[in-house]
Amino acid sequence: MDSLKIIQFNLLKSQLSLVHAFSIRTGGCSNFPYQSLNLGLTCGDNPEDVQKNRNLYFNYLDIPQKRLVFPVQIHSDHIQIVDSPGIVDDCDALITQTSNLFLTIQTADCFPVFIFDPQTITIAIIHSGWKGAAANITGKTIQKIKNIFHADPQKILATIGPGVQMKNFQVDEPVYSQFEPKYFTPDGPGHYRMDLQMAIFDQLLAAGLNKQNVECNPDCTYEKEELYYSYRRDGQNSGRMMGVIGIRTE
Repeated sequence: MDSLKIIQFNLLKSQLSLVHAFSIRTGGCSNFPYQSLNLGLTCGDNPEDVQKNRNLYFNYLDIPQKRLVFPVQIHSDHIQIVDSPGIVDDCDALITQTSNLFLTIQTADCFPVFIFDPQTITIAIIHSGWKGAAANITGKTIQKIKNIFHADPQKILATIGPGVQMKNFQVDEPVYSQFEPKYFTPDGPGHYRMDLQMAIFDQLLAAGLNKQNVECNPDCTYEKEELYYSYRRDGQNSGRMMGVIGIRTE
């Protein structure tokens, strides 16, 4: 079995007490076609294997699973402020100021967005595919942090993790019509290649973040099959990566 590895972001690594990670698919125990660190319970994998994988992942991060928050993701702009662990129905972004509470999202081509405000000690995590981006879930999450916790957007740090990049993300007219043309390259009649990560990046800037406070991982989940699950590539046989963020004080 390959060793378990995680992705972290330079912008967030230096923040005291901040725990964050994004999983890759190596180091787990799931069998084909989900090999190996599939962390998704709803994609057809053996639930016992998924739980073993979650044990490996969260033990590696020294995170108690009783302190996790899991959103039931629906590709929406629903945002929930949370202060206790458990499952949150029908939302795609979580926000908290509660210490030792660890927010999660799962992806398999959509982009994970990690948010940290060092002044108000507010964290958030966002699941943004094109539907969430069309509804500006990322910008709305920043706005909620600003309105409720009185954060200064210019001080907020944000990172956008791996997702399906432009050269492998073909969309049609209904998607094209919901964004500015600058995010697209023509790709045949009625089809385009979309730079979804750039659209999310611009939503962060439009919400008031400084460019130097935003970090983007350039990896393509579709292209790097050895590292990432991809629903666009593998369909129903795709596992899930998981992002997590929290403030540890104990």
